Amino acid sequence: MARPRQASGPLTPGQASYVLDRLIRDRRLSAGEIARYVGEMRSEIDELEERLARLRAAHGGESGGSSSTGSGATARRRPGRPPGRRAAAAGSETGTTGRRRGRPAKAANAGGNEGSGSSEGTGSTRGRKAGGRGRKSSSSITAEQLASRQLQGRYLALVRQFSENRRGQYAKLAKEKGREAAIKDMQDALKK
Repeated sequence: MARPRQASGPLTPGQASYVLDRLIRDRRLSAGEIARYVGEMRSEIDELEERLARLRAAHGGESGGSSSTGSGATARRRPGRPPGRRAAAAGSETGTTGRRRGRPAKAANAGGNEGSGSSEGTGSTRGRKAGGRGRKSSSSITAEQLASRQLQGRYLALVRQFSENRRGQYAKLAKEKGREAAIKDMQDALKK
């Protein structure tokens, strides 16, 4: 009698379940044997982890990459930027990842369109991709907006030179009397 050809590649979960049921039904495999195999899984995992620990100790404690066992106790991360960050930052310029540098973008439907999944039709999000990411269409800012941004830049540059305790005082002054007054007050304080 010719032997059946072996299946190429691993079995799917459905195929494995069928084969297991057939082996039990044909009395080639008992439920006790299955329980024994399942019970041995934990001991095999423990043996592999012990062997990995010995290999790491023999290698000098450093692992070449991320630990596949998931135990953070044995693998220590070296200081500095985590691996892969430079590639992610470079990929954001080409549009391959969703991460971007700088301040996180505001929600796409912050302009009062909560609940609407479409970003079309609103002036602030026209030209963006469906996910709310991407560049805005090129629109120039008004002279008033430019002046406000420049004023805010001057305010922030000055307020950063003060301790946390005094920053609140200048923020309150800016809110009550305006940023110009707060800037003048901070410049006077720095000249003293």
